Amino acid sequence: MKKLLAILAVFSVFLVGCLGGLKNEKQSFIDATVEATCLVFQSDNIFDPALEEQAKEIYRNHGFDTDDDEAMTVLTEKYENDEDVQAAITQALEDCAGDFAAGFEEAFEDLELEVEGEVEEEEEEEEVVE
Repeated sequence: MKKLLAILAVFSVFLVGCLGGLKNEKQSFIDATVEATCLVFQSDNIFDPALEEQAKEIYRNHGFDTDDDEAMTVLTEKYENDEDVQAAITQALEDCAGDFAAGFEEAFEDLELEVEGEVEEEEEEEEVVE
């Protein structure tokens, strides 16, 4: 009886150790997408052809067959409208794109203030002309 319990204990530890680290497909897709998107955000040249190969490598590292275009298309379509996936990716991207997004937002605020100032000046000129 003790041998049986010992074998079951060892087997349980083995299963937890080996299988405990496996992620499901959905979480792997989220992680790979976040990592690949952050790679693009951090790139100096988003049109660099090397980025595509680096992104494919990221997906391969997460267990996806990037050489099978049809399977990758099916995978993308499977999760593109999944609200959980979208929310998780959006949340994670806020971290990697934080400085970029803040700078982008600040640039638009400056542009908006500039445009508003020009509109106000035009309105004042119209009032003077009348």
